[in-house]
Amino acid sequence: MNFFCIADKESSLGFKFSGIETREISTKAEALEAFNVALALENVGIIIVTEKAASFMREKLNQFLYSEELPLIVEVPSRGPAKRRKSVTESLKEIIGISA
Repeated sequence: MNFFCIADKESSLGFKFSGIETREISTKAEALEAFNVALALENVGIIIVTEKAASFMREKLNQFLYSEELPLIVEVPSRGPAKRRKSVTESLKEIIGISA
């Protein structure tokens, strides 16, 4: 089982150095094309997507995450200043629709 990475230009270098097949993207079309390539590769078990890349294809990623088991999709922070992220509790409240 192999890794495949879809990353913005600023974040891709580390993945390339580690030997992970990486597609650099800068547009929505490039992101969707890279995602389709990753899904077409039979030996890919984990797709790593940077935050910036994921922002181009959020709807497609969510649709895939809720309908398929493999490959596993892992979203990682992009290089640059950190954005405020939702906590796990906040995410669960949003998904489930329950507030405590």
